[in-house]
Amino acid sequence: MSKTSRLHFLHNRPLDERQLVNQFDRAVIVGVGLLGGSIGMALRARKIAKQVIGFSPRGNSLETAIARGAIDASADSIAEACRGAELAIICTPVQSVADFAQQCFAGMPSGLITDVGSTKQSIVAALAQSPVAANFVGSHPLAGSEKSGVEHARENLLDRKLVVITPDQTSDAIRVQATEQLWQSLGARTCRMSPNEHDAAVARTSHLPHILASALAAATPTEVLPLAASGWCDTTRVASGGADLWRQILEENRQPIVAVLEGFVGDLQQWLTALRDSDGIQLEKLLLEGKKKRDALGN
Repeated sequence: MSKTSRLHFLHNRPLDERQLVNQFDRAVIVGVGLLGGSIGMALRARKIAKQVIGFSPRGNSLETAIARGAIDASADSIAEACRGAELAIICTPVQSVADFAQQCFAGMPSGLITDVGSTKQSIVAALAQSPVAANFVGSHPLAGSEKSGVEHARENLLDRKLVVITPDQTSDAIRVQATEQLWQSLGARTCRMSPNEHDAAVARTSHLPHILASALAAATPTEVLPLAASGWCDTTRVASGGADLWRQILEENRQPIVAVLEGFVGDLQQWLTALRDSDGIQLEKLLLEGKKKRDALGN
């Protein structure tokens, strides 16, 4: 599927294969921050949605979102935003995604609802026994920044980035396909994983690194910060992310993160032992293992 694919849903009618063309008449962004604003910009620039409506749970940033071209208009409630809509993308902290999905479904019962949350098991489980389950297809764009707010949004944020689609047994096959087409049309690449596989993987690639960055930043004495160069800054960059946002992520993915963190403590013990024993051979071996994996990833 090319990244210029278009899709269309007829409001209040069942989805079928013929509707995976053209564009949305009305799309809703719930939470117009960095990621939501960037998605809105891409929806508008690529003409995937004729109208993009923004709703902010806290009621802020919407004027800025309109001024920056992230949305066409704002709404004062979910019900108002979803009236006549065919697509809703929920870009709020993970612990509120399931509730907003329910609210969106009430206003657009035949539409497509997805999200951008970096945890999936708890969201899917919360929706599994509700009517919204068939309409909701979980998504996680591996894109973003330690910065937050729509003032940092940009139209090309998703270009060539990977978006993980996380359907389960309750997901509607047509909506799963439509979700993949949506992200591809925004410039991203896509893959499918189960919610459990996704959460176990990102515990290693995203959540553990954030914990380590935060721990390193917090453990660095203030008096030596003037000596912090690019290595320290690069390693701790993500520690600047929002504390409330990341608290929710860590709480929702607690068990996989605990397992990964316990394993990492064992890995650190190898370094500590090698240093205590002045074992240069082991130190170089450990360094080469890290270098090999990092170099394999490229930029």
